[in-house]
Amino acid sequence: MLLMQIAHPMVAESVYDHSYVFKKPLKRLFRTLRLTLALVYGTQQETAQALHEIEMAHRPATGHLSQGVGKYTQGAAYNPRNPRQAFWVQATLVEGAVTGYETFVGRLSAADKQAFYIESQQIGEWMGIQRKQMPASYDAMLDYMQTAVVSGEVAVSEKARKIAPFVTGQSWPGLNMLAHPVYRLSVALLPEAIREQYGYAAFSPLEQRLFNGLQATSRAVLPLLPGFMRYMPPYLRAQRRLSGRR
Repeated sequence: MLLMQIAHPMVAESVYDHSYVFKKPLKRLFRTLRLTLALVYGTQQETAQALHEIEMAHRPATGHLSQGVGKYTQGAAYNPRNPRQAFWVQATLVEGAVTGYETFVGRLSAADKQAFYIESQQIGEWMGIQRKQMPASYDAMLDYMQTAVVSGEVAVSEKARKIAPFVTGQSWPGLNMLAHPVYRLSVALLPEAIREQYGYAAFSPLEQRLFNGLQATSRAVLPLLPGFMRYMPPYLRAQRRLSGRR
C-alpha cells in the first residue's frame, strides 16, 4: 500500500523532502497506522484530532519536483492537499485494503467492495476531495488507477526508490531478520508494472510456493481466531461503542 502511494512522483517527492521516514521509519509507519485507524474507527474527538494532525503535517509539505518523471516536468508543483494527488493516496488505501483482505482472509463480493468504497469516500472528503472528483464506483476507481499508471501520472521516481527500503523494512534498525519477508510480501502485492518500475524481481518458484502456503494458512486460521487476536484494538473499541457496552 505504501509502495503504491509513493509510486506517485508527487507523493514521493513530498515524503522525501518533508517526512522523517529516513531517520525514524518505524515511528513514521506507526503514526500513519494510528491516524488511519483513528479516521476509520475513532470517536468524533479522535477523528477530529487525527484530521488536525494530518493537516499540520500536510500544510508545509509543498514544493516542486527536482527532476522530471512520468508526465511531469522538472519544477512541477506538488501539494498533499491537491485533490488529484490526494485521491491517488485515497485510492491506494481502498485498493490495498481490499487486496490484502482477499489475499489473506477471503474473497469479497462486488457489492461488498462497492459498499466499502462508497463509505471510504468520507475520508476522501475529509482530505479535501469532493465526491464529484472521485470515481462513482470501485471498478471505476480501479480503472482510474490503471490509467494513471499507463499515462505516466503515476511513475516510480528515483526518490521513491530511495524511500522504498524504509517502507519495506530493509532499512529498519535492529530488524534485519524480518526485513526480507516483509519486503517480499510488499512486492508480492504490487501490480507488475509498478514492481518493474521499482526494479524488484518477480517471485522465484520457491518464493511463490511459500507465498501460496502462507496465503492458504492465513485463510484457514484467521476465521478460527478469537476476536481479541483477529482484530485490532481500535476496531474492538468501536464495536463496543456500537453495541452500547463500556
